[in-house]
Amino acid sequence: MTDEIDETAETGERNRTEDRTEASASTTRVHTDSNRLLEGSRRDFLKTAGASAGALAFGTSMTGSVAAEPQIPTPPLHVDGNLIKDPEGNRVQLRGLNMADPKRLNVTAPARGKNAEHVVDLLTDQNRGWHPHVIRVPVQPIDIGEHTPGHIAGPPDPIAFTEAQLEDYLETHLDPVIDHLEQRGVYAIVDFHRHWRERGEDELWLFDQQTGDPNEALQEEVDMFWDIVAPRYADRSHVLYEVYNEPTTPGMWDDPMGENNEYLQDYWRYWKNLAQPWVDTIREHADNIVLVGSPSWTQSPEGYFVEPFDGDNLAYTYHIYPEHNASRQEDWEDSTINGQGVEGVYEEVPLFVTEFGWENPNIYVDGPLSGNTSGFGETFMDWLESSDGIHWMAWCADPIWRPVMFGRSFMGEDPYNPDDQDSVDDPYSEAVPTNCEELPCEWELLGGDDWMGEFIREKLEEYKDDGVPGGELTNPEDPTAPTDQWTGEVTETSIEVEWESVTDADGYRLYLDGSLTEETSTTTATIAGLEADTEYEIGISSVANSGESDVATMTVRTLSDDESEGPPEIDGIRPADTTGDGLYNDFTDSGSTTTTDVNVFFEHVDDPAVMEYPQYYDFDGNGEVSVTDVIELFESI
Repeated sequence: MTDEIDETAETGERNRTEDRTEASASTTRVHTDSNRLLEGSRRDFLKTAGASAGALAFGTSMTGSVAAEPQIPTPPLHVDGNLIKDPEGNRVQLRGLNMADPKRLNVTAPARGKNAEHVVDLLTDQNRGWHPHVIRVPVQPIDIGEHTPGHIAGPPDPIAFTEAQLEDYLETHLDPVIDHLEQRGVYAIVDFHRHWRERGEDELWLFDQQTGDPNEALQEEVDMFWDIVAPRYADRSHVLYEVYNEPTTPGMWDDPMGENNEYLQDYWRYWKNLAQPWVDTIREHADNIVLVGSPSWTQSPEGYFVEPFDGDNLAYTYHIYPEHNASRQEDWEDSTINGQGVEGVYEEVPLFVTEFGWENPNIYVDGPLSGNTSGFGETFMDWLESSDGIHWMAWCADPIWRPVMFGRSFMGEDPYNPDDQDSVDDPYSEAVPTNCEELPCEWELLGGDDWMGEFIREKLEEYKDDGVPGGELTNPEDPTAPTDQWTGEVTETSIEVEWESVTDADGYRLYLDGSLTEETSTTTATIAGLEADTEYEIGISSVANSGESDVATMTVRTLSDDESEGPPEIDGIRPADTTGDGLYNDFTDSGSTTTTDVNVFFEHVDDPAVMEYPQYYDFDGNGEVSVTDVIELFESI
């Protein structure tokens, strides 16, 4: 559903804004730079601590999330008639949920109580009774381009984001969710979640109502999206693509095959003229199943009978809510009911009901979302389960995007009188309130006759063994912890840390005294803003397959203010760097390097005042202090 929904009695056309809500800018997706070369000589530097008193201790501790048992195998799927099948020819039935846009979740997590990966953890937790086989992931132009939410400003004009913004969105927000769902054994629908609505005199249409000419800016935006996204997940067997969430106006508000309704057939052909290039773009890169929507807010999949889209592995989508005319009459077949019936299209081609849901009418008294479990949910579920050609995903597993399945019990929120409806203010231009001090916070599953959460969870559990693909469950193991760590430069306010790369790691997390401080794709990091002459525990873990290794720890002391001025005194004289290369060559205060300096260096090379400060005396560049450094200094004279 959207931020705002308004159904016009005469035309049945709905005006809804494009938004689906918030998320915390927390976990950042990282990819290992496999080409990065570590200095071989530094790999043995495990007992020194740069400019500090040294790595006093190394150890391992537990942190991160433990990989859960996968739900089902997720081999590549294909369309066979009106069925979805796996490579072995088994019928596959996909039932599941919608989540909110991953970026919105991440940006607004302090208000919402969970970020995107926390939500996936919850919705795939079999110990809590959750058994989805698919989760639809809406990707909103609003959030890619960081626009004002739709319930405030309406959908942004195309082109609503740049390629750079999209690439950042994918790496930072969508990739971790796709990876996490794969690890949890759940199919993912990547949904280009745009809406298009009337704006009075500034009305924006999908295509010209008379000529059928497509909106060129919109066409370019969506084509750019799929040209980047389709190849990104082309080899991910658990990913499906939904080409466009809800095409809107002009709508098909009657049976397109009915008498005198040739103009509705034209509308379908105009829609195909606009959207077929998007399907073709996907097909240039990927064989993943593609889901196709329809005009009238994706309520007219019967347009298939006018003229199917071209290509293989295509299915069609359908969105419906309790107060739509078809639902009021409990007839989701007859398309003469305001164009909202499907005319048995699922007997010819798979039909994905990628949005439906309900909630207590006290929230949206006059809106299409208003309904209850006994009056809408149970009857509609019977229809959904009437054919193997129908697949369903309930909207929405969230406490903000309506209709909701959860409440924010952690803040004592009354779900009948919520603090936020559809959006947490304007998260891209205003401060996000902190309702949850320490993520994640608990959500309350809402049920009974007023809310759908418990009912949907029960149905997913009831059908958890139906239509399951064949094949072996894959349960990627957590990566191993970095085994070799060492410090580089240490000052009175910062510590540089380096470590050996871990095979197949996606990235690394750094902890300072037990708290996550940084995520990186490289094998080096500098922790700044520290206190002088203070001991810190630094932890390093590797991340892969949505899991995290144990944390390898070491204890490091920052320099005191005196130490930060150079190495300690030797025989009452502080060595000096007379060449400006950062190495201290003058041990006798002579102003240059002499054989006497070399002798003093040799006599004290094993002293802590020298051994513990390799950054000052590592003349041979091997990361430690030894007699070879004395030789290097001698040869420099």
